[in-house]
Amino acid sequence: MTRRVLPLLVALALAGCNGEAYDNNDAELAVRQKAKEMCSCLFVMELTEQECAAWTRVSPNVAKATIDRENQRVHAVALGFWAADARFDGRHGCVHD
Repeated sequence: MTRRVLPLLVALALAGCNGEAYDNNDAELAVRQKAKEMCSCLFVMELTEQECAAWTRVSPNVAKATIDRENQRVHAVALGFWAADARFDGRHGCVHD
């Protein structure tokens, strides 16, 4: 009896998951957060790069940021595959490109 019930419960659980899916995975969220928060920390809050690195560190720390101070932009990469950019806009602060 138990051997029949478990597959049925798994099938029902999977059937319930076919609704609206979440498009962004954790790595994509991490890389976008790193780019925007690092940009905001540097160009809005005007903290140092070391302070901002500590401010934006998450666990696990999968995203790395590259800073373009001349153009007030931050490019972040997570796990070598996902990437995101954020730039400082005087009116809106840091925004994603």
